[in-house]
Amino acid sequence: MTKVPLTSDYRHDVKAMLAADPNAGLYYVCSPNNPTGTLTPIQDIVWLADNKPKDAILLVDEAYIHFADAPNAAKLAGTRDDVIVMRTFSKLFGMAGMRLGLTIASPAIMEKMMRYDGQQVTNMLPMTAVACGTASLPQAALIKQRRDEMIRVREKTIAHVKKRGLDVLPGSNANMFMVDWKGKEPKAMMAALLANGVQIGRSWPSVPTMSRVTVGSAEEMEKFCLAFDKVVMA
Repeated sequence: MTKVPLTSDYRHDVKAMLAADPNAGLYYVCSPNNPTGTLTPIQDIVWLADNKPKDAILLVDEAYIHFADAPNAAKLAGTRDDVIVMRTFSKLFGMAGMRLGLTIASPAIMEKMMRYDGQQVTNMLPMTAVACGTASLPQAALIKQRRDEMIRVREKTIAHVKKRGLDVLPGSNANMFMVDWKGKEPKAMMAALLANGVQIGRSWPSVPTMSRVTVGSAEEMEKFCLAFDKVVMA
C-alpha cells in the first residue's frame, strides 16, 4: 500500500497518487474525506479514472456524500467497468449498528466481488437492516430536514469555535469538522472535554494539532460549546 498526502486544501491529490504508483491494482478516494470532511472535485475523480491503468480499479468511498451538495461518482460507476462507489446507511440515515450499505458498480464487477465470498455475504442481509433501510427510503423530506439542521448546527458551532480564537479546517461537507488547538495537546484537550461530559474524536498523524468533532443535535452541540468554553478559557 502506498500512502499519498492530501493537497494543501485537503483534497485527494489524484495526480500524485498516480505518480506514486503508476501500476497499482486499486486507487482509493474518500470524498467527502474522513476526518476532514473535504470534497475531492468530481473532475479530479474522472481524471484518475481516465488515466489510471486500464486493469486497475478506482474505489470511491462516498459514506458522507449525502451531507454534501455536490456531484457524486455514481454515474461514473454506472458507465464504466473499473469504478466502484460505496455508500452507507450509517451516517445521515443514522443506522451505524445495522451495518447496512450498498455498492454501485457494473454487473461485471459485481459478479467478480460476489465470486470471492461464494455469494454468501453479498446475497444476505439481516432482516432488521432490510426493514430499517426500506422504511427510511420514503422519508426523503425528513432526511433532508435533518441534513439541513445538521449543516445549520455545524456552521453555528464552527462560528463559536472561531470566536474563541481557534482555527477550524475549512471546507467540511460532512457531519464533522477539525479544530486546530494551536499548540495545545489534542489528547489533553480531549481529556479535558471528557471531564466536562463531552467526548470528541481523536487526532490523526497527518494533522497532529487537530481533533475531529462530530456534529450532533442542536442540544448536544450547545453542551459541546459550554464545555469548550470552560476548557479553552481556563
